[in-house]
Amino acid sequence: MANAYYIFMINKVQIAKALSDPIRYQIMLMLARREEGCCQGPGTGYMQPGLCNCEIMAELGMIQSRVSYHMKELAEAGLVTEEPRGKWKMYYLNTDTVRQYIEQLKIDFLE
Repeated sequence: MANAYYIFMINKVQIAKALSDPIRYQIMLMLARREEGCCQGPGTGYMQPGLCNCEIMAELGMIQSRVSYHMKELAEAGLVTEEPRGKWKMYYLNTDTVRQYIEQLKIDFLE
């Protein structure tokens, strides 16, 4: 049976792996800098900053299946959350996970 430290170590490695891909890193930057997109804002009923997969496709010039693959990797690492919206999905940065990861890196390498 794995102890809590080992499980947390696996999570850190999974996050590092997810962020090691340049496309996924770019998507994370897009999410971090996003204020309001085409699928949210006044009149839509959705106000939380995020990105629709249609926006990611347009920005990166990628087909839907490639965007879905990268978003799945980010979601499995706990870096993003997703919300179905009709035929599209909205993606949101999981700031809690990002903060915890940064804090753990500080503990591991700087203290």
